[in-house]
Amino acid sequence: MGRLAQAQQNGGVAGGEGREIANSADRLTPEELAKRTVYRRAVDAVIWGLPLVGEDTVKQAAFRDGKANYNDIVWWPKGGGWKNQSPTPNVNTRYMYFFINTRQDGPVVVELPPAVPGASFYGTIEDAWYVPLTDIGFEGKGGKYLVLPPDYKGDVPDGYIAVRPATYNTMTLLRSILASLSEKDVKAGDGLVQQVKIYPLSKAANPPAQRFLDMTDVLYNGLIKYDETFFASLARVLNEEPVQPRDREMMGMLLPLGIERGKEFKPDAATVTLLKTAAAEALAWLMDKAATDTTPWWPDSRWCVPTPPITVPTGFKWEMPDYFGVDARGIALSQYFCPTEKLGTGSFYFGTFHDHSGKPLEGQKAYRLHVPANVPVREFWSATVYSLKTSSFFLNAERLTLGSLDTELRKNTDGTVDIYFGPAPPTGQEANWLYTKPGEKWFPWFRVYGPEKAILDKSWRLPDIEMIS
Repeated sequence: MGRLAQAQQNGGVAGGEGREIANSADRLTPEELAKRTVYRRAVDAVIWGLPLVGEDTVKQAAFRDGKANYNDIVWWPKGGGWKNQSPTPNVNTRYMYFFINTRQDGPVVVELPPAVPGASFYGTIEDAWYVPLTDIGFEGKGGKYLVLPPDYKGDVPDGYIAVRPATYNTMTLLRSILASLSEKDVKAGDGLVQQVKIYPLSKAANPPAQRFLDMTDVLYNGLIKYDETFFASLARVLNEEPVQPRDREMMGMLLPLGIERGKEFKPDAATVTLLKTAAAEALAWLMDKAATDTTPWWPDSRWCVPTPPITVPTGFKWEMPDYFGVDARGIALSQYFCPTEKLGTGSFYFGTFHDHSGKPLEGQKAYRLHVPANVPVREFWSATVYSLKTSSFFLNAERLTLGSLDTELRKNTDGTVDIYFGPAPPTGQEANWLYTKPGEKWFPWFRVYGPEKAILDKSWRLPDIEMIS
């Protein structure tokens, strides 16, 4: 006999608690039951709808903060800074975002030139749920990619690589990667960027001039707000996109929230209060899981692949034989955006949320990371600091990232590098220091571009971060 059954038979604590819960539920009024239903469904709606709202939030930032339209390119030609408030952005590469709407334009061409000496591209075309469709620019390859509407039945013209999303909206994160920060390579990279073109296939005979919008000094707020506005974004985008078969059940569960395709989302004041509280709870859950539901990499190491264990085996699809990993997808995409189609080809990322003793990383304390000599990469490595609360840069932080391309980075005599983290640099270590905000938890990503076999087969190892004060 199980412990619960035994306790109930004996009139013990478990049985008493069960009766108390049942009696409490019996006392709930219809109004209270309705409120509880809305609240529960709202928490789940945040976790389920996070990819869709995340992509929309980054897009709306381009339209609002960057004054962009569909098919325009917003980019950071100087590598970006703290004002790029996107999920875990990298300032060692020059980010480019563009958004396509095939409901508006029909099939759209993404024209990418091949790499040149000193400069190349690497990126991924994603659907509106951040499903990675195809990596572009890998191994220096160019091409003409044709992004098709989900209901497209026509032929694909010769010379185009078909991309078939399940949604009308797509986002592409494209990285302009330089071999070095020399004037020659920067010029080569700028020239290559100017050759990127996005235009409707209907205008292929005479494409419009490509618009590039410089975000260097623009506060680009592409972070999800975990409040009642989350649901307004979710309702709007769900009205723009086809309902996929796996999501029909969830669409039914959204009805008590007032979210239904073809209808305007107009919650009353009481519902808004519930939605706001539920979104805050979902954020707390996501932050806790981000630091604990990860993929270990090396034995007895605090470093991990910063995403739930089913992420990599499913290729960022979260589709298991017997279930779809809604929780894992929400946890992963609360931290980052635009996953690659094939992890480990052009880049690989490590993260950690704890120091060598297992304690959470805290902004008011000082830490050191000892990077071994000769990190096995074809291109470069970097370490970048993020706020656990926002998964982006600390506001007004001037020291965001350090890496092998930094000419001022101080190496030890044996080729190793010590990187310091904290609210202020140790004396004499200003060049090797990254800022963390007192009173807030943080995490680093250690990125490798062009990872060699020793990284992927785990024969190379990165030491844990050590607290030094």
